[in-house]
Amino acid sequence: MPIERIEVYIDNAKEPIQVLKEPPFKVNLDTTKLPDGDHLMRVVTYYRGGGSEVKEIPFKVSNTPGVAVEGLEEGKEVSGNLEMTIRVGDPQLPPPPSRFPLVGFLVTAVVVLGGVWGFFALNPGFNEVIKEVAKTEAAAEGGHGTTGGAQAGGGEAIPVDQALLTKGETVFSANCAGCHQASGTGVPGAFPPLAGNPNLADAEHVVKTVIHGLTTGVTVNGTKYTQPMPAFAQLSDEEVAAVATYVRNSWGNKFGGVKPEQAKAAR
Repeated sequence: MPIERIEVYIDNAKEPIQVLKEPPFKVNLDTTKLPDGDHLMRVVTYYRGGGSEVKEIPFKVSNTPGVAVEGLEEGKEVSGNLEMTIRVGDPQLPPPPSRFPLVGFLVTAVVVLGGVWGFFALNPGFNEVIKEVAKTEAAAEGGHGTTGGAQAGGGEAIPVDQALLTKGETVFSANCAGCHQASGTGVPGAFPPLAGNPNLADAEHVVKTVIHGLTTGVTVNGTKYTQPMPAFAQLSDEEVAAVATYVRNSWGNKFGGVKPEQAKAAR
């Protein structure tokens, strides 16, 4: 869904610290101007054509090094003269030397590395895992004019149509970049990345998502994104195939092409 603007607020401020209107939507927050402690960032997204969405992110600021008082416990009853030591942490000081002797460190390293070697050497079943991972990676090497490799769900990867790839960039910039960013990195906590997204290996999934949208969110590389994706059923079959080809073969992705016939079948 095209974005009109994004307003970013801190705590109960009535005025936003930033108003973002063009991607990439990057926020610059100087925490040194905030007191240490709990704070709340409120991100309000306004969409073209109406509608808005609010996301709140609590965070904690800790810029000062902290103060410790030795010789006086909290709530302790005292009398007479007291001698106390006040220690203020200094983040610029180098860390103290390790209390772990060098010999002990070397012995531990040998033991740990030996255990790792033993695991791989004595566990032949792990070789099968490596083979399966290799197969999965090989399946993703079907893009940019090649015919090798298999798509998720079976079958050979479709060669990339360069005309569709070029057209897909235009379709993406007009309809998708506002959320997923021109760099394909998405927006952390809101919109999933497309760069390095293994879900794109399934061409049918990509096409159906573009046409019908997603209402339940999606998980990418172990991270759950709950923002729904609007449907783009108004795009032609060729435009759907073009943008699907573009996202599957950009930013390092190499998942192969998509044909307009696949978009037509997914409607």
